[in-house]
Amino acid sequence: MPVRLNVCSMNKKPKVFLDACCWIAAAISPDGGSAKILKLAKAGYIQIVVTKEILIEAHRNIKEDKKNGKKALTRFYCELQTTKIITVDEPTNEEKDCWRSLVAEKDCHVLAGAYKANADFLVSLDKKHILTEKVKKEFPIPVMDTKEFLTEILSNF
Repeated sequence: MPVRLNVCSMNKKPKVFLDACCWIAAAISPDGGSAKILKLAKAGYIQIVVTKEILIEAHRNIKEDKKNGKKALTRFYCELQTTKIITVDEPTNEEKDCWRSLVAEKDCHVLAGAYKANADFLVSLDKKHILTEKVKKEFPIPVMDTKEFLTEILSNF
């Protein structure tokens, strides 16, 4: 498993890898924590990094949401157009395989994407698969939910 010390200096904009569930939450709840993270990016305080797979996953799930679908999809597209996003290359199968000891195969792309992006933070709302004690302890990038991230980042201002 790759090891990387990740030091976030406030002299540079922290790179934040947002999991698909955060994009979904921002689209559904424009006043929630995920939307606040995107507002920080729009204001220039942080950089958002993603892979295409993350955006495709978010799009698919928002589109399938019968209750919030249309409004949320419009918000999702708006966020994509108004937020500066850095899209990194998709992780290779070898890069994904590095993280199989931490998460299920279907979630390896999340960790591999954050690592490949050289992110300072991985933010997710997936308590079952990503926000586990094992991942938080062993993944070389800080893994947080939106509330933890906002508390952390705002304490540096």
